[in-house]
Amino acid sequence: MEPGAEARWRPYALFTVWIASAAALVLLTAPNFLALLSQSLNSTFGTVFPAIPFAALLTLIFALRWGDLRDLLAEERTLTSEPLIRASGVASLALLVLVRGLTGESVVSAGVAVVATFYAMSLVLIPVAKRFVLPYAVTYMAGVAVPFIMQWAFGQPLVALSSYLSARLVAVVGIPVTWQGPQFTLVSRSGGTVVATVTPGCSSIISVTTFLGLLALMHFDLKKEVAPTVRLAAVGVVALTLLNSMRIAILIWVGYSMGAGALWYVHNWVGYAIFIGFYVVALVFYTRMGPRGVAPRPGTALPSPTLKRSNYFERPPNSAV
Repeated sequence: MEPGAEARWRPYALFTVWIASAAALVLLTAPNFLALLSQSLNSTFGTVFPAIPFAALLTLIFALRWGDLRDLLAEERTLTSEPLIRASGVASLALLVLVRGLTGESVVSAGVAVVATFYAMSLVLIPVAKRFVLPYAVTYMAGVAVPFIMQWAFGQPLVALSSYLSARLVAVVGIPVTWQGPQFTLVSRSGGTVVATVTPGCSSIISVTTFLGLLALMHFDLKKEVAPTVRLAAVGVVALTLLNSMRIAILIWVGYSMGAGALWYVHNWVGYAIFIGFYVVALVFYTRMGPRGVAPRPGTALPSPTLKRSNYFERPPNSAV
């Protein structure tokens, strides 16, 4: 192979080795992750564990920013560079193997271990890309763990708020619904009884934390100032809480019009549709909010332009009733 061809293919080969080796090591650091994930998704479709949409997000991010990552991978010439960074990656992998009994107790901790494995392996193989990978790894781990912390801390108050707002919306439409706290009962037009409960898992926490995670990634990539990011985060929290109540009201209307089967069918995808619509609108506004940097003073030379890839689109987690 010609030297030029080898240089072109080296980043692809190194990236493949990184992903493949990290995936293989997951069998040691988080051996029961897939079993725990399958169990969680079977218990409540799409609401228990937001790892799948975040995994899709990171795959998309790497695809959109492949040029930047490829340039970093091309700089990695030898396995002897930055020995301390590589050693820290090896130590992190060894620690993950040692504590796998603890991290394997829940799907959340196992998911965090999976992400940590991929990041530790990047330190071993491509330490030059440590700063590139770190924001995504941290955001992903936060996106896996924070919803459960938030659900534990604020789940019940948000359940009460979502139930109250949904009841008000349904009352405007005139659907006869009986509420007992977060549980509602109605009789469909076909005569069947529909009973469902608004739980902490469908109280907008997953949607809000997912949105904040996406916003954090956009903030890193677009180099936005803090002020517009904070403003959009605040608007997003309020808007998604209201939209979640509207989603519950839609499900109640579907159950009243077409029965319990239709309600549970629609709830598997309507949260995705609402979140996607909101996220696209928020993305358009965010790209137009605030400057990306500070304008130079008069008389100073302009910096050389750099190419920035910044397209985002993600399928969010469903917030099931």
